[in-house]
Amino acid sequence: MNREEKITENYLKSLGYKNVVFEPDGNIPPDFSIGDRIAVEVRRLNQNFFSGDKVKGLEEDRIPLFNLLKSSFSRFDTQYKGRSYLVSVFFSRPTKCAKTVREAIRKSLTDFLDNPLPLPRKIKVTAGMYFLVCSSKAVEGKIFRFAGGADRESGGFVLPEFKKNFDHCMKEKSEKISGYYTKYNTWWLVLVDKITYVFDEDEKKEIKSMVSVNSCWNKIIVLDSLNGNNMLEI
Repeated sequence: MNREEKITENYLKSLGYKNVVFEPDGNIPPDFSIGDRIAVEVRRLNQNFFSGDKVKGLEEDRIPLFNLLKSSFSRFDTQYKGRSYLVSVFFSRPTKCAKTVREAIRKSLTDFLDNPLPLPRKIKVTAGMYFLVCSSKAVEGKIFRFAGGADRESGGFVLPEFKKNFDHCMKEKSEKISGYYTKYNTWWLVLVDKITYVFDEDEKKEIKSMVSVNSCWNKIIVLDSLNGNNMLEI
């Protein structure tokens, strides 16, 4: 099981169900069954980048990029001369290929080292990426220390972002179960939230008025990814 499936299993068992079975029909929908009647599909509710017909989870670009940054920074370690810097990255999509970004990082940081003051300094890397370089406590053998970053597509107004990604996740899962739908009387969709983490009662009412649930789902449950609690049920 992945993390979202484990959270869902714990939640279903917390409701008192004894016969929760993971992948009852093998590696096809549903992810869980409760008895022989209820089918449960699970998905992470994450933010996505929408470009025409293409959809990509924001983390699909962010994680490889952050790994690339760390490896690129380490290439400068042999030039350490007693000073270290914290580097934060700010970027937008679509990102360029790794080879292009790696070369742009090398050039921008090489130029910075030729003239490192004043600080903090904003440095353009590519058309869609820049660094913010700040002073740091000296760390032996490390010139550049990765300080995290911000994704310009993440964030935004929470409820519209929630609705857009909720609709996408529901549509994706609805298509996935279409060939298996008649095998079970009842279908639930569990979305493990990575966008909001908490709703007040007014926000819950507003979301319910904003979304339209596909008729194939008898129930959609949104769980908090931090503690597995039920945040919303539609």
